[in-house]
Amino acid sequence: MPKLILKIALDVPLDRLFDYLSGGQVVKIGQRVLVPFGRRSQIGIVMDMADTSDFPIEKLKPITQVFTDELPVDAETLNLVKFSASYYQYPLGQALLSALPARLRQIAPAVSRKHYAYQLTDFGQMQTVEQIPKRQLVTRRVFAALRAESLLTEADLDAISSSARKAVKQLVSDGWAISKQVQVSIKLPEMPAAVMPELNEEQAMAVKQIVNDSQSFKAWLLHGITGSGKTEVYIRLMQHVLENKCAQVLVLVPEINLTPQLEARFRSRLSNYPLVSLHSNLSESERLRNWQLAQSGTARIVIGTRLSIFTPLPNLKLIIIDEEHDSSYKQQDSMRYHARDVALVRAKRLNIPVVLGSATPALESWHNAAANKYHLLSLNQRAVTAAQLPNIECIDTTKVNLQHGLTPQLIAALRLRLKRKEQSLLFINRRGYSPVLLCSACHWIAPCMRCSSRLVVHLGLRALRCHHCGHEQKIPNQCPSCGNADLHPTGHGTQRLEQTLAQLLPTARIARVDRDSTSRKDALVEILDKVHNQEIDILVGTQMLAKGHDFPNLTLVGVIDTDSALHSPDFRASERLFAQLMQVAGRAGRADKAGQVIIQTQFPEHSLFNALRSQDYVSYANAMLQEREQVQFPPHVFMALLRAEANEYQLVQQFLNHAFTLARELTNDVTVYDPIRPQMERLKGMERGHVLMQSTSRQALQNVLKNLVGQLRGQPIASKVRWAVDVDPLEF
Repeated sequence: MPKLILKIALDVPLDRLFDYLSGGQVVKIGQRVLVPFGRRSQIGIVMDMADTSDFPIEKLKPITQVFTDELPVDAETLNLVKFSASYYQYPLGQALLSALPARLRQIAPAVSRKHYAYQLTDFGQMQTVEQIPKRQLVTRRVFAALRAESLLTEADLDAISSSARKAVKQLVSDGWAISKQVQVSIKLPEMPAAVMPELNEEQAMAVKQIVNDSQSFKAWLLHGITGSGKTEVYIRLMQHVLENKCAQVLVLVPEINLTPQLEARFRSRLSNYPLVSLHSNLSESERLRNWQLAQSGTARIVIGTRLSIFTPLPNLKLIIIDEEHDSSYKQQDSMRYHARDVALVRAKRLNIPVVLGSATPALESWHNAAANKYHLLSLNQRAVTAAQLPNIECIDTTKVNLQHGLTPQLIAALRLRLKRKEQSLLFINRRGYSPVLLCSACHWIAPCMRCSSRLVVHLGLRALRCHHCGHEQKIPNQCPSCGNADLHPTGHGTQRLEQTLAQLLPTARIARVDRDSTSRKDALVEILDKVHNQEIDILVGTQMLAKGHDFPNLTLVGVIDTDSALHSPDFRASERLFAQLMQVAGRAGRADKAGQVIIQTQFPEHSLFNALRSQDYVSYANAMLQEREQVQFPPHVFMALLRAEANEYQLVQQFLNHAFTLARELTNDVTVYDPIRPQMERLKGMERGHVLMQSTSRQALQNVLKNLVGQLRGQPIASKVRWAVDVDPLEF
């Protein structure tokens, strides 16, 4: 007899399952269903079945619909989300539904959008590639591919270029090509056999060790200097695993902008295996399609950002986490999970290897390697034999006259690269024209009225904008405080630096890469294509350019302003700065041309810069771990934050004081600190505060959190504030 009671997870802020009657319908665990909930209908996931309920049967409602044409979410994925929701103290239903593509959260069958293929018309067959302007490089490549193939699918176009779909639509508009609807599938690109570089001794040893232990769980920390060929190690490991019929590999990357280049490299080297990507730049239908191809086992390689760790993969045999130190792997709202840590749990449960790669591993990972929880593999030489680590020089800005924020040494180095026809990168982690608008009379600085921050000058928009909440207003004509009309931008952002370089080096071709200049889809890919085609001389950018990119002709990196991070109250600030500078320095001299890095700072003898000049991550990391141990900071202790915010701080204070008292009563094994305000006291119009809890025992901390959250959910004061638990926090 089929069981009558279904235990269903719903996207509601209640940490429980809801009982419904099956209504005689055949339902599987993990299946998507539609149920009545209050006055509306909701999508839910069947988590369990039972013969009895804690509620009277006559009060239970039957489910409305079962989506039988979809694969149910498998038990492994359900259990992974269940573990994550429990560890990160988040309602299971909300955690599970947020891990699904948006189309699966909607009250409708999950149907991917229509897919099209393209072919030349009779008129198009009569044309030649010479009729397309030379500057339209992608259009020429698409046209040539259409001449060579009878039909090109959207996947074929994506393999040509990220902007190929736009190019083919222009050919359709001109009457050169036509489109027709086709069935969704993954067509493997017909690509010439890619050259397989010879591994150096360190790379070969790393591959051999992991391959020899690839049949069971092991966490491998692949510590390789920038340019040491970590990606080549990934490819060899993937080749080995994918030879096993049906096996799948999951590759996590921290940011969307790293996905296209890895995807292109994997497609050229692993062209026999269907590959999909999962990230927020995909449309809803593209994400659903790729997720379903992964879920069915059709896609053998999945590349994605942090949410991809919850993708159902029936034959997963290897997980690779690139740039494992990156804070982008930590979700900062909703369920505040860390994808790297969840990946380790998933790999252990599946008894498969997981590889964590980085030039600057997180101190937590380095600590685990020292404790033999991870197996350390080191790559200490660059993969290209002729490539050497760049020479790093720190210029004391207190002893030289700056020209528009640039030292004479950096300007001279830029001119030299232009003369040699080599490329340069200037790194400044501050977008906009200027970080502040200053009154010369009373020193008023334009504040954001919704956040505890200053408004940034965006001169092109003639506006002041907050980079935290998005608030925007016109630049005032006079000081609101004293009426003085002499208001001037102070400090440098990417836009101002771009303008300065255009004045100093009028012949240089300059491109700016930040969140503003790359907001349009594919904008970043187009800029990077120009860099590789030698159409750009100087790149000006933020941390978007700091990691992962390989520019063979780039020989100079200039770092403009990093000193604020040296004296930040955030104990992780120096760790992040060191990783950031090591990464951006690694963009220089990756081929056979020598690289140079010039860092402008007021503190050239700071210990961080001394370690950076010698590019000695090991000594720096060990020294930082000793400091952390002395002051009892992670990874030597475990932390959790109870965050709260409301329109009035008084409500936040009442809630946190109540939570502080409850937490103190629950245990003596966890240190509970008094409620305080964070560095950003007000954000998006909300007053904020938090309570920090700390323990040397992860289990003791989890026990306190579980009891505390359970008690707080029933308190009247908890409904007056927006609150959340952040386990293993990265931001304070």
